[in-house]
Amino acid sequence: MKLKVKLTSLLIMIVAFNLTFLLPAFASSNESPTYTVISFDGMRHDFTENYMHEGLLPNFKKVKDNGLFAKNFKTVYPSLTSASHAAISTGAKPEKTGMISNNLHKPGTKLTEKQSAFFSSLDTIPIWAEARKQGKTTATVLFPGSNPEEGNQATYAIYNGKTWAESDLNNLTFKEAVEWKQLPKSYSPAKESTLSLKLGKSAGQKIYILAADSRDNGVIDYDTFYFTTDKNRPLSEAVHLNEWGSISFPINDQHLAGFSFKVKDFDQSLENVKFYRTAVTSGVIHGPQEFKDNIAKKFGHLPDQDDDLGLENNWITRLEYEEISERFAKWTTDVSLYIKEQYKPDLLFFYYPQIDHEEHKYLLVDPRQPGYTEEKSKQYMDYIKWAYQLADRSLGDTLEKMSDNDRLILISDHGMEPVHTMISPNHELEEAGLLQKDKDGKVDTEKSKAYAVASGAIAHIYINLEGREQNGIVSKEEYPEVQKEIMDIFNGLKVKEPSKIKRMQYLLDKSQQNSSNDNGITTFKKVMKVLFEPKERPFEEVIAKGSKEDRVLSHEQAGDVLLIAKQGYSITQDDESTTKKSVERGIHGGNPERMELRPILFVTGNNYPKANIREEISTLDIAPTLYELMELDTPEFVDGKVIDKIIEADRN
Repeated sequence: MKLKVKLTSLLIMIVAFNLTFLLPAFASSNESPTYTVISFDGMRHDFTENYMHEGLLPNFKKVKDNGLFAKNFKTVYPSLTSASHAAISTGAKPEKTGMISNNLHKPGTKLTEKQSAFFSSLDTIPIWAEARKQGKTTATVLFPGSNPEEGNQATYAIYNGKTWAESDLNNLTFKEAVEWKQLPKSYSPAKESTLSLKLGKSAGQKIYILAADSRDNGVIDYDTFYFTTDKNRPLSEAVHLNEWGSISFPINDQHLAGFSFKVKDFDQSLENVKFYRTAVTSGVIHGPQEFKDNIAKKFGHLPDQDDDLGLENNWITRLEYEEISERFAKWTTDVSLYIKEQYKPDLLFFYYPQIDHEEHKYLLVDPRQPGYTEEKSKQYMDYIKWAYQLADRSLGDTLEKMSDNDRLILISDHGMEPVHTMISPNHELEEAGLLQKDKDGKVDTEKSKAYAVASGAIAHIYINLEGREQNGIVSKEEYPEVQKEIMDIFNGLKVKEPSKIKRMQYLLDKSQQNSSNDNGITTFKKVMKVLFEPKERPFEEVIAKGSKEDRVLSHEQAGDVLLIAKQGYSITQDDESTTKKSVERGIHGGNPERMELRPILFVTGNNYPKANIREEISTLDIAPTLYELMELDTPEFVDGKVIDKIIEADRN
């Protein structure tokens, strides 16, 4: 009998240990669940698996060990941020959502006119708007496609606003402080400086900086600073040398803007004070006034997400650059979790851009890429690794706030692949006489017959068609001839490889890394092709509108010819030359079948089994699965299918 009691006690202890240390940190709750979807832009499937194996992503590993992990998850074509996120949120293909590119050209506008897809409306209803119609409370934070100013908004929504002024490094000049309502205790006379900001077309903003000497050491020794937009207000929190500070202020009584800053360098007499600030940014907030007021009061303005300009100009160090991104990620996490706890949405979407940004800048893994060395590749991959670890820390903060009823979906929109060469279709159109320029070197839309709008690895070429384009000059009768001429130009285009030896080295290295998926024959054929062909076609596909393969070209905003770059190439908007060395090191938009472009998908909840989803699934399948989980009616436009394994895990 005693033995049986001891065994029972031991079993209870083992179960308690497993619940405490092995499961994600779910808090106990009897409330209805929040279905949370977090997007980590650009998070590659293979990198994620490798970093988890190396122990660098403990929180992602924890979710994988206590939930579902997709082994064969793909995104849509084109594998661009706007198209992929629209697929996630609607379950519809790009030809339905209208997100056919990150840069959109609309009928009825000038041939060269384009606008960002991230500030354009979706043509199909995202799940946060549809669920709201069906009686659910929903929330979005920075998720691409959720701009409340474009309609179809969630109950509570926060989105990127405007950049009012770029980052800068200023030299401050100080003088005697006058007309301050309150002065701090200072052992040397308090001094002030004024920073005048020009904010677009608005009236501008003055920032007043107060310097104080807080040390009673008998010498002039200024060491403390206070920042405000109004001398009559109580003093803000003190800032010291190389400490981050932040200031927020209204613009035109409509926008809460602001910036982060550091006093970078000064001598104690204030003769030479260097002041760095990030870009002045603002966000868009939608919801009841009480919600808007609470977000502004508790969290201030939406901060700048990074500062490439400051890093390039040596205004900030790499560490400070990372701190800016970390502050942005923390703001995103804190605001999202605050909304979850205070407003209890049934559905919550939020988004992190850091991985995508770092991979675009630093994915230096192909010997053909400009500036490639093994040493530099390792250094740059460490920057990318930092972004993945930042995502993991953000996930850890989220897991701490999950209740036992909550469901969590971790997803990315696409992966990223290296790029070595940029191709300019507009240069080729100009060479063929289809694109004309005026005396100032600008595209003459009244004489040009075609123009390309590029985005990543794709470009839509628009024919200047009468009745469709503003000032169109190509008649319907001439259209087929012009379209064929464009097709012939780009089907026949060949360019020189950057380096045959480096190309073969890259193919062999890649074959070794993917030995389980490569029998050697495919790689051998590719190597032989590089060896014996002096030039290669930079486009994987050239597709005409109206053909059987036209895919996204069926949408009214689509071009008349679609160019899809081959791996290693990107498409540029400029028209200086046919090819140029790539400025970016990472690119996406191409064939989603390629391993480098595969995204991630993790799903977990309390008591979810550990399992892999091995069947092929897509970003299109997330929305219909959520509709099923939340027991909502699925709209007819949805193209994706329900992921049965997620439903089984949730119901069982």
